[in-house]
Amino acid sequence: MTAISTPTTLAALHVLLVDDDPFMLELLGSMLNKMGVMRVSQAADGERGVAALDGGRSMPDVVICDIHMPGKDGFQVMEAMAASGYKGAVVLLSGMDARTLNSAALMARFHHLNVLGVMTKPVSRAALSDLLARVRSL
Repeated sequence: MTAISTPTTLAALHVLLVDDDPFMLELLGSMLNKMGVMRVSQAADGERGVAALDGGRSMPDVVICDIHMPGKDGFQVMEAMAASGYKGAVVLLSGMDARTLNSAALMARFHHLNVLGVMTKPVSRAALSDLLARVRSL
């Protein structure tokens, strides 16, 4: 496996954004596009995030998921990812404290999810770029 380092490889990624904040979805989508990621899907809540991982569609290479959402939260989305056998990468996102993010990362690893890392809101383009650099192509 090789690390992603070229925009051409980033262009091949499919990233799913799961966040209940429309501004965050727009911001992250824009950042990803500017970094060369052309395939970005959005889910406006955890329910839609789980649905996007189901239904026989092609699975995303990376899921960027907010932790605190009404309805299905990020913890429940991670449980659904694990139950479905999701093999892609996961980035956890939250405006909450570091303790919450660390707990979420531990839970994701417990479920054998490939956690690239965690990001706090507001998200910086540099932090997002650093995490995507960890993605391994299949």
